[in-house]
Amino acid sequence: VTDDKKFRVKWHGKVVVDIPVDSLVAGEGAPVYTREDRRPGYLDKLHSYDFSSLPLPEDYNEVLKKLLSTPNIASKAWIYEQYDTMVRTNSAILPGGDAALIRIKKSKKALAMKTDCNGRYVYLNPRRGAQIAVAESARNVACTGAKPLAITNCLNFGNPYKPESYFQFKEAVLGIGDACRKLNTPVTGGNVSFYNENPDGAIYPTPVIGMIGLLDNIDHATPSWFVGEGDGVYLLGENKGEMGGSEYVHELFGLTEGNAPSMDLKFEKQLQDFLLLIIKKRLIKSAHDTSEGGLAVALAECCFTNHEKKIGLKIKLNMNEKRPDFILFGEDQSRIVISCAQEKKDQLEAMADKTKIPYKYLGETGGEKLIIENFISVSVSQLSEIYEQTIPKLMNR
Repeated sequence: VTDDKKFRVKWHGKVVVDIPVDSLVAGEGAPVYTREDRRPGYLDKLHSYDFSSLPLPEDYNEVLKKLLSTPNIASKAWIYEQYDTMVRTNSAILPGGDAALIRIKKSKKALAMKTDCNGRYVYLNPRRGAQIAVAESARNVACTGAKPLAITNCLNFGNPYKPESYFQFKEAVLGIGDACRKLNTPVTGGNVSFYNENPDGAIYPTPVIGMIGLLDNIDHATPSWFVGEGDGVYLLGENKGEMGGSEYVHELFGLTEGNAPSMDLKFEKQLQDFLLLIIKKRLIKSAHDTSEGGLAVALAECCFTNHEKKIGLKIKLNMNEKRPDFILFGEDQSRIVISCAQEKKDQLEAMADKTKIPYKYLGETGGEKLIIENFISVSVSQLSEIYEQTIPKLMNR
């Protein structure tokens, strides 16, 4: 490494390359290829969809079971248990949490890693969907107690010579840049896969994000599941009831409509910073973000993904005259379910008030059922069985 801003290559002692490094940087001298792009005509039609026209569920228990049985949400243990899930005894948190957490031997540190992307979001709004992919992968890493540091990516798109496909690609790359700058997670590398099409059309644009983070003290490692009975459960963030691209609408009604959920990157950064602070101060016992399936699915996962004990939950929600299914299954971003000991509730709330992080006390852990007002009341063991057995049953057909 030199400080003369030159790139030099020697071959058998002879300098064969000697050029300014700026000439290798896009925008500074390296060639920049600009292809034709065109905003897809389908976007306006999809964004105008009126979700209020959908019928209300007759049985919310059955909706929750249905969502837990979809491959996007169900346990992936059938896959990862075929490999070394303990990674030579370095796994700091057992599989099934928000991110993998791997010890760095002979130190107190650990690395957290997570990949994320929702192709439906990117299809509905390429730039915002890519922002969400970065934000969610960072949020998952933060839920373990680790600080998000940097990303790599795998960008999967259709034929870039088609203006609509190139528009999706360009907007997604810009969205990744938006989020990475706001979250201070530089792009360390990645790859691009084009021409992912069949006779019926291209795949959903899918910029997969791989986020890595650093946990300075392994003692602060935080699971995503409830760890004890009698703990208080909070939601950080706000319920908006956004349904665009949701698993609920896709699985229950066969639709991919609307706009991708809204994303406030400034608030996302504040939320993650607050989460890391309360973890460091040991104010909470668990942290789990809400994503596919919405709040009801996230709460269910908190109840049964504990490898030692399944723990029930009874909560109340203020629907604010919004549709119950939208609040329970909407996929609003920047939300995290946390649990804490009762004696730490006041301190937790005081810190949230001081930092202006919106929060809501939901209820208390305990019992054998997940109970959400008069909408959901179902055995945690039953939900767990559905979640754990879906993919094995599909694979054994």
